[in-house]
Amino acid sequence: MVSWSVMHTAPSCAFRARSAKSASRTRLSREYSVCICMSSRICSTVSDLACAVPGLGQTVAVRTSRLEAFSDGVFAIAATLLVLELRVPAGEGDLVRALIGLWPAYAAYLISFLTIGIIWVNHHTLLEHCRRVDRPFLYLNLFLLIAVGIVPFPTALVGEYILSERGATAALVVYGLGAVLIALAFTGVFLYATHDHRLVGDHAAARRIRQEGRFFPIGLGAYTLGIALAFVAPVASLAVYGLTAIFYAFPRLPLPTQR
Repeated sequence: MVSWSVMHTAPSCAFRARSAKSASRTRLSREYSVCICMSSRICSTVSDLACAVPGLGQTVAVRTSRLEAFSDGVFAIAATLLVLELRVPAGEGDLVRALIGLWPAYAAYLISFLTIGIIWVNHHTLLEHCRRVDRPFLYLNLFLLIAVGIVPFPTALVGEYILSERGATAALVVYGLGAVLIALAFTGVFLYATHDHRLVGDHAAARRIRQEGRFFPIGLGAYTLGIALAFVAPVASLAVYGLTAIFYAFPRLPLPTQR
């Protein structure tokens, strides 16, 4: 005969067993849901990263916001560094005459700031038309930022040596080479983004952007002319650099009506 305590304990044990199984199923269900949620978040994060998947032949697209923020920072720093070369005249002489004597520094600053500003505007406009960016584009963009970042150095050389008989030619040649480097870098970024609709769409504004590439050889030719003039007429060389910046200041690349 089974005692009352045993009969009472058996259903209780069965109930606890069923409860444990139910709790286990609930815990597994929750863990599965958490895993699915984490996987979704990881996939979402990976889709936002700029990376190429090696061996798969697939490039993961990334939004342009981080690229724009980083590039804008480099442009802003380079433009700010230019003003550091504008120094207060030393001595107790005529201040007006001393300020006029610093015109090379002012001219070099104005041309360089205009050049950086124009590159920034066109860079911004190009990215506005890009549906995405990929890893090769990021590296090409880094090369462009390197070229922009060194602009303050040749600018300082021109401001200091343009009136020097020995240093004017070298200063303006270095300046021209820096300008050529920027032109080549931006051309590379532009052609990569627009070639075969790689990153830029096929709407009317994008087609117009691709057509604007025909103006790039003008800048390279003008900078080459400026380098050649540096050996015979340094001031004329600086004027060519300035006129080239003004030429590209006119709006050419269309801004999109919406992002």
